[in-house]
Amino acid sequence: MNFALLNGTFSENFTSNRAFEYGDGVFETLIVRKNKIFFWEKHYQRLCEAMQALQLEKPAFFTMNFLEKAIWQVAKKNGFTDTFRIKINVWRDSAGWYAPEKNEISWLIRVFHYISKAPIKSKAIFFDQVPLVNSSISPYKTCNALPYVLAGLEKNKQKVDEIILLDCYGNIADALVSNVFWITNNTLYTPSIACGGKKGIMRSVILEFCKENGIEIKESFCRKEELLHAQTIFTSNVAGIEAIEQVENQHYTTKHEFLQAISKLIEA
Repeated sequence: MNFALLNGTFSENFTSNRAFEYGDGVFETLIVRKNKIFFWEKHYQRLCEAMQALQLEKPAFFTMNFLEKAIWQVAKKNGFTDTFRIKINVWRDSAGWYAPEKNEISWLIRVFHYISKAPIKSKAIFFDQVPLVNSSISPYKTCNALPYVLAGLEKNKQKVDEIILLDCYGNIADALVSNVFWITNNTLYTPSIACGGKKGIMRSVILEFCKENGIEIKESFCRKEELLHAQTIFTSNVAGIEAIEQVENQHYTTKHEFLQAISKLIEA
């Protein structure tokens, strides 16, 4: 017998895994629109990079084509068509406490209803209580996201629409579930990945768009004072582009031709 006490009730053969016990895994969140997985190749590439960063062994069958077929199987089984959200979890399947005995994986695919985003957020604030720290795994979506969870709690407590996380040196690092950008004197800025934020899919799409169209963009180390002096501030992820009307007590324009241009990349 192997009983555990779960919420005051004995549970026999409680099933656990290393993602639950140690945060020993990674995930990807994807969006489907008009039955198309947006930026699927970029998502798969980032997933593979994240697995490599955690020294997770990728099975030979775990190909981009295999996962895409599996996604559509899960969607069909759940009756999802046209527009929905996907989450892929991968974690180390091993005993060994903090020192895993092997690096084989288990994986999980789920689908969820998609809730569209509003194009404008009313107010954002800064969060520095738990700063982000740059490391070999910080660019990826690991199963330990506590700085973001605590930032989310503060966002809800302060009743604002967005919260901007800082790194351990006081630099702008990331937004809650998206990357942050700002425009000053027609130059586009976004935090360097070395500030500890995520290597966002839409972030990479925007960087490529700027390079292809000769638009000046700087991946920078900036304090919040520099962001506060911007003309336009917005966040991006594969779910959408959202302009921010107010950060702290400063107000910003939410209309800029660049926002219109990159919003079309998601609609394509």
